[in-house]
Amino acid sequence: SFSEIRRRRLLYLHIKSCKVRFGNNQPDHRLPPRLFATDRFPSGRHNIYSKPELLAFIRHVLRDTEEFKYIRSSCFGKLFDLPALQCPSSGKLIHAMLTRQLVCGDKHTLWSVFGSDPIKFGLQKFGTITGLPCGAFPVGYTLDKEDQSTANKYPDWIKLIGKKRFTTIADLRHKLETDRHMPGRKKLQLALIIIVDGVLIAHQQTPRPTLKYVIMVQDVDAFCSHPLGRESFIKTIDCMKPPKFVPLKCEDPIGAMVQLLKQESLRLRGFPLALQLLAYQAVPKLQSTIPIPYDSRTIMDLDGPNLPFYPAPSAIDIIRVEADPDLQVTSLIPIHSQPQPGWGVWPDVSNDDRVSYMEQLIADHRPFTKDLWHGGVTSEPFITATTNDEDQPKAKKTKPEAPPKNANKPKPLTKKVLKARKTSKKKDTVRKQRRISSYFHAAAPSSTSEDKILELLSGISDQVTKLQKESKLLRKMLKRKKTTTYSKRSAFNTLLGEGLVKKGNNAVAHKGCQTEPTNVNIPVSSHDVCHTHTEPKADSSHHTVVLFIRYFL
Repeated sequence: SFSEIRRRRLLYLHIKSCKVRFGNNQPDHRLPPRLFATDRFPSGRHNIYSKPELLAFIRHVLRDTEEFKYIRSSCFGKLFDLPALQCPSSGKLIHAMLTRQLVCGDKHTLWSVFGSDPIKFGLQKFGTITGLPCGAFPVGYTLDKEDQSTANKYPDWIKLIGKKRFTTIADLRHKLETDRHMPGRKKLQLALIIIVDGVLIAHQQTPRPTLKYVIMVQDVDAFCSHPLGRESFIKTIDCMKPPKFVPLKCEDPIGAMVQLLKQESLRLRGFPLALQLLAYQAVPKLQSTIPIPYDSRTIMDLDGPNLPFYPAPSAIDIIRVEADPDLQVTSLIPIHSQPQPGWGVWPDVSNDDRVSYMEQLIADHRPFTKDLWHGGVTSEPFITATTNDEDQPKAKKTKPEAPPKNANKPKPLTKKVLKARKTSKKKDTVRKQRRISSYFHAAAPSSTSEDKILELLSGISDQVTKLQKESKLLRKMLKRKKTTTYSKRSAFNTLLGEGLVKKGNNAVAHKGCQTEPTNVNIPVSSHDVCHTHTEPKADSSHHTVVLFIRYFL
């Protein structure tokens, strides 16, 4: 028909225009280059400091309380609407998004290519996913690291945290869970500190409360209106993109980032779960890598203090999704802005013509292919979506049986010839040849085990502090006793010892030096009399006077 001919004609013109514009399987150098070349990505994992399971804990402990109602109505409320099934951190998925990133001039935006389509991760996407305030910072507010050594000297710290210097988020969690007589306002303040320092702005392996936030949380309303979303995003994006150029220290930021991603593990601060949630939203097929049935519950709907537990998706699972011919990717998710001054805007944003060109192609709904992307490190081996060799069963090679040694010798005659029973040799099954890893999946560390470890470390820290105090006290006591224990002989004791030797009163001298009676016939020298290294006693001077009287009598 005429309509079918017209449709084919339009399709032909569209394909022809794409070939003219981009060339036939040729890279487009007007696009940003890759960090790693296409399909040449390292495989690694990440050491994620953020603990999203603390959100489930807060929900469980403060269930049906006025404090949780306040948190729910504050800027932190949307965090409890996150899908619970997607919240356990997947280091492999986050690593895949970072190794597929593009080299862009804007330090506040991360562009990753999954399959053949780019995905944007920026402050506005972060604010849309988390619901946190991402407005401008107050005038004079800085992100410089503050000194925490004297934190336990501040009244606000002592009032909320206590007098301990090395308090951890696990300590605050235990206190919030066990202290039944804690005032409601203090519960609210501790819960907010746990959310900020344990989930959103985690910057240590063992999360600890930050003095700055402990002071700020004294005014709860002002604390919740602070642009914590912007601060959390800065903490998150700084460790995901190449570092700053510093002469004589970091003169090759791109190479430094490549080496970091090639490491066995990379530490991530802030809230990297936002990038993982963006990946699940932009690439819905990635949700198929979660190895448990679909569950639409949010953190608000959970009954216990923990997130759902399941084995983390592997790198081969992510590669298979990326190679799916029916893969659909949303480059730009819808933005939900907030009425805050400077929301999602950077004053020092840098314009990149290559990024602008890419955004224009996205706006024009131009198709992307893998061949368009250029550049990147090619030192990694080429990866494909084929099944891993370790998962395939291998047939066991059987050697032909050798004839028995005495096969040609004549058999002796017996009354009754007994025939050997024919037994068929058992064939090795295919299942025996599989690796043991195919039957047992490595279990990820649960949140309860991590909390127990943190509690043990906290207890050890307390014991070390106690032992240091006792050691200091013992040193002072030893200094006091040193002068009395090892004091020099006085002239009186010297004369007394010489007099005893000259007198020849061995029995008396021996009694003065020894605590136990000895044989009287054994001669005693002046050396034995002088070196009486006994511990100082309260009646030592009295004992010396008695010896002196006996001698002159």
